[in-house]
Amino acid sequence: MNLNRTILPAFLLAFAGLLCPAGELKLDKDQLEARYHARVEQDSRGIKLYSDTAEWDAGLRINPPKGELFDFSNAKYLAVDVENLSKDRQMRLTMHISSGKHNGKSASHVDLPLREVNTGIGLNPGEKRTMRLYLPHASLFTAPDGGKNIRQPLDTSKINSIEFKMQWPFEPHKVPGLVDCRLSNLRLEGEPEVERKVTGMGEAYFPFIDEYGQYKHLDWPEKIHSDKQLQENHKKELAELEKTPAPATWDRFGGWATGPKYDATGSFYPVKHDGKWYLVDPEGNLFWSLGIDVLQAHTDATQGRGHERWFAHEVPADGTLPFTHWNLQKKYGRPDYEKDFYNVMVKRLDAWGINTIGNWSKTDVMILGKKPYTMQLSDFARGFPRFRKSNVKFYDVFDPEFEEKMGNILRDRAEVDEITRKSIDDPMCIGYFIDNELRFNDIMKAVFGAEPDQPAKQAFIADLKEKYGTIEKLNEAWETDFADWEKLAENRNMPKGRGYRTDSDAFYAKFVDRYFRICREGIKKTAPHRLYLGCRFVGFRQSKAAQDAAAKYCDVVSVNTYQNSVANVDPKSFGEKPILIGEFHFGTYDRGMFSNGLCPTADQTERATAFLRYVQGALVHPNMVGVHWFQFRDQPLTGRWDGEGYQIGFVDVADTPYPELIQAAREAGENMYTYREKGKLVNSMK
Repeated sequence: MNLNRTILPAFLLAFAGLLCPAGELKLDKDQLEARYHARVEQDSRGIKLYSDTAEWDAGLRINPPKGELFDFSNAKYLAVDVENLSKDRQMRLTMHISSGKHNGKSASHVDLPLREVNTGIGLNPGEKRTMRLYLPHASLFTAPDGGKNIRQPLDTSKINSIEFKMQWPFEPHKVPGLVDCRLSNLRLEGEPEVERKVTGMGEAYFPFIDEYGQYKHLDWPEKIHSDKQLQENHKKELAELEKTPAPATWDRFGGWATGPKYDATGSFYPVKHDGKWYLVDPEGNLFWSLGIDVLQAHTDATQGRGHERWFAHEVPADGTLPFTHWNLQKKYGRPDYEKDFYNVMVKRLDAWGINTIGNWSKTDVMILGKKPYTMQLSDFARGFPRFRKSNVKFYDVFDPEFEEKMGNILRDRAEVDEITRKSIDDPMCIGYFIDNELRFNDIMKAVFGAEPDQPAKQAFIADLKEKYGTIEKLNEAWETDFADWEKLAENRNMPKGRGYRTDSDAFYAKFVDRYFRICREGIKKTAPHRLYLGCRFVGFRQSKAAQDAAAKYCDVVSVNTYQNSVANVDPKSFGEKPILIGEFHFGTYDRGMFSNGLCPTADQTERATAFLRYVQGALVHPNMVGVHWFQFRDQPLTGRWDGEGYQIGFVDVADTPYPELIQAAREAGENMYTYREKGKLVNSMK
């Protein structure tokens, strides 16, 4: 097998140091394209890429010669060595390739529309590593008959370009040396995994999912082949867990037992220590939250109805195939395994260096009282007033019913739920999230597009009447021609004039302020000593009004962000309040999975390193008080209810831990307090 070869087209052999280590020829200047203020320079060792912005795909595009496309169809990876030239800044970079066209379909044999795949890397100052992009060839990754969303193939024989940039920018617009790196030895590696092939296999491909919910046509070291192996592996893991207690420097909450002391109040609270935010645990020790979301025995059962021949296991009448549940019954040797499973879960968290039970976790593990936990009081709560006839994920906060329901949400939930009731006085409860990934950017779209009697729309118009007095003055300011206020209320199309934008921004600020204020009241009226952990924003690119309102009312602002580094988040974000990362992950295609997550990596070793670099970047950031990984278990091979089927777990479908990721988590958990205290990015945390 040829594991390491230069990109095939002869013209690509030309660039000195980048595509050919010997590097004696020159690449046509037209093929090397600096994008949006990025600077690209050639030297004898490769390409130096510099950018002080992540905006507008700033970076480098490598184009094929005019009229041609790249052919990567005979390789497993596209790889490049990346060196961070900065002496003090962690950097992130993503590499992208695409096939197909923006409009219409590809002229290729697989007839695909435009599709892009990427990988990324996070590098500490001075660090050099290889970034590898797994190539999902159409011949291997085209979905089996009737399958949707479970595979995302590319026509790798017709690749449009190679791009280096910072996907989903969140950094401030100008950051000197945001990217300062050298790219070298761009190459193709390995050969396609023909074992994955669907095309041409015919009936021999089916079934492709075995009795344990694993992909049948590939093998890997941890793959389960028998019930006996499940049980033997379980015994070995239990023995290892007994020998691996929680880090010695932790107190019983996972706080820094040997570190600085603060007032012990019996509850968690934020404090700024030596210029960095922490939480203080109930015993008065500094606490940094390293957590995992969705700590549940089993989730997202596979749906097999209509695809019975995909599975080696017989598909039940209701179509539901709960593979993990079945595997755990075999592993523990009985149907009612949950109590033992959650007791083992606590031992796992200790051994893995994890001190927090993250969002969407089962109450069974919280109620054991062994680990600090966060709770979510709602995720776009059912029965709370919304915008009628709208798909915008947000409440109508001006509906009187919203203030009644959200303003008493903790009280009302505690009346009907045991663990919520217990959490109010439980020292292990850090605090509460309310909602997840609401559509803040679409609020005014929902308001203006609402029916005339929608309370939020009525509140908006009431503000306009107070400001303008007459519809004529509003029309003059908005450059509109509404006949009267009733016609304005009936209108559902957003105006475009500057006057409207000014008034819209003012009402938006009022709207989000009201949302966060009422949410805070919903917690503090019942549990003033518990933290309001915010709404789990989608990323850091939020409007100033939303950031200001969150900073005003949240004790800790929560943000879900899928990136290779958060080290360069603006320290002034959210009023410099403490920030908790509610979700992040890294995934890969190995272990037989078809989808690799929102932050793809090449393999398990790189996934573990990516985890460690992400945590390191958060640890040196002054505002970060923790990061929570999404999620505990891989999603199903053929996708959950919405199609997601990512390889993103600490364990797989058979409850087998990923040793590389666990080792990285232990290193982080064991050393995070001294690492944060030093505040300097170095590769090893030990």
